[in-house]
Amino acid sequence: MKNVILFLCMMAHLCCFGTKYEKAAGRLATRLFPDSVASRFMFEQIAQTDGGKDLFELESAGNNIIVRGSSANAMAVGLNHYLKYYCKTSVSWYKDDPVELPETLPAVEHKIRVEARMNNRFFLNYCTFGYTMTWWQWEDWERFIDWMALNGVNMPLAITGQEAIWYKVWRKFGLDDREIRDYFTGPGHLPWHRMTNENYQNESLGRV
Repeated sequence: MKNVILFLCMMAHLCCFGTKYEKAAGRLATRLFPDSVASRFMFEQIAQTDGGKDLFELESAGNNIIVRGSSANAMAVGLNHYLKYYCKTSVSWYKDDPVELPETLPAVEHKIRVEARMNNRFFLNYCTFGYTMTWWQWEDWERFIDWMALNGVNMPLAITGQEAIWYKVWRKFGLDDREIRDYFTGPGHLPWHRMTNENYQNESLGRV
């Protein structure tokens, strides 16, 4: 019983005093791995480079893997670096794909330090922000966001709800509800609609 109380006190201490970046990285690990594995990864925040770039460090401490980073994104990239180059595994952006790990986590024999080559890492475009994404639920998005973090993305395209803004603007210009809704496409064609690749004929001929 005393050991249980001690463990809970230690966890409470970590939750209270970890930085927001460390907590975010820790939560990412718990989404990817079983608790017994996630608890082996320790996240620590460090300062950016003198030039203001992100960086991460990897190091072993006993049976644990220390992942240091200048941000939650940097820590996630450090974790992914360990998974790819030490565990020889990858993380899919599909929520149902498991992360396959070796039975024993490999040690990091020598401290690793990697600096980001650029500050802004962009991802997605109008076409890729569509297709099956239109029907994703939160669990799908959560895994996808984790995947982006693991791969260093910090500027993803985010245009969900753009049509709601268009609708309000066009109403202010005097268009009625029917006119606006007739112009919008269905969910499966939103990328083409946003890029104005949809062609329309007059009302007597209908839409093509």
